[in-house]
Amino acid sequence: MSKLVKNNKEDEAHSHNVQAYNFIDEHLPYTYVEPTIQCLIRKGYPAPSKTLVRNVRNKIIFRNDILLALVEVANENKEAVEKIKLLTSQKNNDEC
Repeated sequence: MSKLVKNNKEDEAHSHNVQAYNFIDEHLPYTYVEPTIQCLIRKGYPAPSKTLVRNVRNKIIFRNDILLALVEVANENKEAVEKIKLLTSQKNNDEC
């Protein structure tokens, strides 16, 4: 009798979502709703409600377009924080 191979396709299909939510948890700013809506509008999507954005953020509803916008807002915030750290560390080094 042959051994059955476990099918992990479902786990693989959702692994990018887990990575996206981990990134969001780490880098999304406290005031994320308005920038996320603006990001979606810039891409040509209709403006979602603030509640819908919060529900995607809290994993109550799943929408790829809103999740992608949340990741982009988190990435912009991460880059801004890194730039602030870089500029303030250069300023501190110049003063010494």
